[in-house]
Amino acid sequence: MENKEQPSVDISNHREKFRMTLLNTRRSAFLGVLLLIVPFLFLSGVLFKHYLQIDIGIFTAFYEWIGEIDQKYGDSSILNWIVRFFLIIGPLVAIGINLISILHIRYDKPQKEVVISFKVKWLNWTIILLCSTIFIIFSTYLIVENILNSN
Repeated sequence: MENKEQPSVDISNHREKFRMTLLNTRRSAFLGVLLLIVPFLFLSGVLFKHYLQIDIGIFTAFYEWIGEIDQKYGDSSILNWIVRFFLIIGPLVAIGINLISILHIRYDKPQKEVVISFKVKWLNWTIILLCSTIFIIFSTYLIVENILNSN
């Protein structure tokens, strides 16, 4: 044991590289799930009420409640705008939060390179996929509705 050299740690390379994680992946996944609740309840209500013609408690009740608010108050209600915000912008915010959490940026000073990589965190990627699907459904509906109403 006396002939063994003590290990040394070279921190000079560490100073030349900077790696940054912007958000915690668990927190961003939790926020993404919270932002998915309103669109999920609304889409489930539409699916159950109109396509399957089944009345399932909270799903159809939430959908009918949003419809009542829209018919009763229209564009003048702040609550109506908040619901619209969560339906349309909520999934986009969840996508952004989860992308930022799995994004890693590293600056290699000697090479003068910025290296961008993504972590494989399946929960975050699943939330990104679900949010993207919900956003595409709402966007497609809005585009089709406006095209049909303009003719």
